[in-house]
Amino acid sequence: FEVPAHACDTHVHIIGNAIRYPMAPNRAYTPPLASVDELQFMHKALHLERVVVVQPSFYGTDNACTVDAIKMIGASARGIAVIDDRTSEAELDEMQRAGVRGVRLNLATAGVTDPVVSARLLHATVERIRSRNWHVQIFTGPALIAALKPDLAALPVPVVFDHFGGADGVQGVNVPGFDTMLELVASGKAYVK
Repeated sequence: FEVPAHACDTHVHIIGNAIRYPMAPNRAYTPPLASVDELQFMHKALHLERVVVVQPSFYGTDNACTVDAIKMIGASARGIAVIDDRTSEAELDEMQRAGVRGVRLNLATAGVTDPVVSARLLHATVERIRSRNWHVQIFTGPALIAALKPDLAALPVPVVFDHFGGADGVQGVNVPGFDTMLELVASGKAYVK
């Protein structure tokens, strides 16, 4: 089929040389290299013109590889960073200049399932980015999305659920909380990728 003009790959990770881009010591896994050149080769074959480079969990809050990848790709790339309370405003400014337009909360990777803890992390993150016109991207499952529905619906920034919002293909639409995710999308407050 013919790929529409300006088609976008909305979720990729770049994995660089471990000496230049060391991975977090507490990472859940160690992936193989995945270079910008390989990504661009694949995108050319698929006729994709734009890309969103997402900070993977195994780099923690060291966004160097993601930011460098965005810079290497150029104007057709945007990025999603991972930050914490130690991330400075100067670092956020640099990420903005590089093309970062959102922040990812890796709740599933971190094993965070408590709605109170999740809401606190969500609001603290949104407070850091709200003046930048960024969005918050969340890696979690339908049950936590349902528990956070009032918080998510009231956010002053858009919400993106990655990894299909944790939906389980075997259970289909019968997964508890899946209907909440659909309601948030229908309201215009959220997106799923």
